[in-house]
Amino acid sequence: MKKEQILLKVWTSRKAYLFYYFLILLLIGVLGYFYFKGIELSTNLWIIAIVLILFLIKFIEIHRIRNWWAITDMALIESKGIVNKNIREIDFTSISDIDLDQWLYKRILGYGTINIRRFMNEASISVKNINNPERFLNIVQDAIRLNKVKK
Repeated sequence: MKKEQILLKVWTSRKAYLFYYFLILLLIGVLGYFYFKGIELSTNLWIIAIVLILFLIKFIEIHRIRNWWAITDMALIESKGIVNKNIREIDFTSISDIDLDQWLYKRILGYGTINIRRFMNEASISVKNINNPERFLNIVQDAIRLNKVKK
């Protein structure tokens, strides 16, 4: 990979995991209720609950940051994985179509998915659940236009 200027780098939004964060808060609330009401819980149950909460938070964050996408002045870069990394660079000249997938609740929360297809019959690239997908889409479209003018 050449050293290029990164225009924008994005990860999956935490908003995509709101349901899981709600479950964590619910578990904390139940534990707090038992604690303040004086209901006895075994020490093992407290340890299991705390470990579960920490595990869930860690799992969500690892799942969230394992994939990232970057827009450079010449290409779109997709990186998958933490231990086994798979990095793919797609020149803007090979992109045929881009679309935004954003349901109503995602539009309200300000995140969505960008699907990018290439001229070749390869699988499309999904930039999943990123914050402000319109900005990402506009930057990609501008970069594609600039690359067409250069050539």
